[in-house]
Amino acid sequence: MTAQQQEEIARKVQERLLLLQQIQSESEAIQRRIIELEVVQSELDRTIESLEYFDSLDGSVEALMNLGGGVFAYVDVKDSKKMLVDIGAGVIVEKEVKDAIETLKKKKEKIQQSVLKFEQILQQLAAQAERIQAEIAEMTKER
Repeated sequence: MTAQQQEEIARKVQERLLLLQQIQSESEAIQRRIIELEVVQSELDRTIESLEYFDSLDGSVEALMNLGGGVFAYVDVKDSKKMLVDIGAGVIVEKEVKDAIETLKKKKEKIQQSVLKFEQILQQLAAQAERIQAEIAEMTKER
């Protein structure tokens, strides 16, 4: 093998290594996004659970309200059958508890679909990385 051929192989290997690094960066970003979505899902689960509790009650309820920074206040919820729900784009509407639960379940479903799509993309990236690693192994074996 000539020096020129070896240089060409080294250049191709370097290109593949850069591509592998790019795939790794993309994979890490997708994994972070999946974790963020799973946190949101968990939050929705807790909210749905709380709303189901409110739905089971009659009349007013005393509850704790999170003011932020680890500070809570006792509040009287006069109407535990209606909630204010953010439906997106900063729009808040009043809904019956059952409707609020359904809205959150739909949000959760959309998030789950996004997680599945991201997981599929991760699998594709992993397969692509394996192919590139095999190419690199083949090229370096020829040296």
